[in-house]
Amino acid sequence: MKKTTFYTICLFMVALSLFSCKKNGVKGIKVDNFSNGKAGEVILVLDQKYASKEALNYIKGILTQPQPGLNQIEPMFDLLIFENKDFTSHFQRHRNIIQFDINPNYASNTYSIETNVWSSPQIHIYFRGNDMNSLMLLFMENENDIINALYDNDLKRVQYYTSSNNDPFIEKKIKENFDIRITIPGTYNVAREDKDFIWLRFKTVRNDRFIIIYKTQGNDLSKQGLMNARNEITKTYIPGAVKDAYPVVAEVQPFPLYKDNVTVGAITGAELRGLWECVGDKMGGPFYNFSFLDKTGENVISVGGFVYAPEEEKRDYLREVEAIVKSVK
Repeated sequence: MKKTTFYTICLFMVALSLFSCKKNGVKGIKVDNFSNGKAGEVILVLDQKYASKEALNYIKGILTQPQPGLNQIEPMFDLLIFENKDFTSHFQRHRNIIQFDINPNYASNTYSIETNVWSSPQIHIYFRGNDMNSLMLLFMENENDIINALYDNDLKRVQYYTSSNNDPFIEKKIKENFDIRITIPGTYNVAREDKDFIWLRFKTVRNDRFIIIYKTQGNDLSKQGLMNARNEITKTYIPGAVKDAYPVVAEVQPFPLYKDNVTVGAITGAELRGLWECVGDKMGGPFYNFSFLDKTGENVISVGGFVYAPEEEKRDYLREVEAIVKSVK
């Protein structure tokens, strides 16, 4: 094992032990029974004798479909598969579980999404019944809800880590300037700030992660309106690596993806998800933006996260900044 890898693992274990000792965390998470498992990982519990090749391939296809908003193909989830007899107490503590419990003696076929059954935060998606075909129909009917539950749980776990190592000074500054609360990790620093704008940056040797918050006049939450506002802000405030370069939203089909009437916490707004590129340079990467009206209804507040990680997988970095954005309230 390389020294750098060993060092990273040691840091992670120390950090995890510190987080576990915290008395307070994200609401609803029990720190004394914290779930295990890697980021983006899902355990599928399914007995091979009941599962046809077609059924297994379908489930795999849904869970490992490409993560939306990336400029390279990465699966939404990494899959571990076990039979029920091997689903021991250690694996029961995993953060994301889909379990098929099949017995010919069961009277009916049911499906449920349960939370924090063996650990916290945890999603346990439970299929129980007497027939695999009937359970597969339930899976297909509810696959979007299943994906959303697993995805949201991944974000929730990131938010727990963030809340355990936050920066109250930056959070206070954001509250004073934008009248919103958002949890900012201590690893982020203020790169630039101005009236109605702040840019936070987490820079490492291999990659950068950014959070931007800005206020614009008007109440335009349309796709084009949000793109125009973001491009104007990044052109004005965020310089590229070379002279006169600046980031903009990349308009490469099917991106950017737009969705309105999105609720984050108690706030309803619109989201943009897609790719950014640099005018005058070759830099680029994924981004996530959430925008909503302020309390007056006369201004739009946008909170965005974007990633620059050349030659690296970006899924987990994107989820990190998305989790920070979605801590807004």
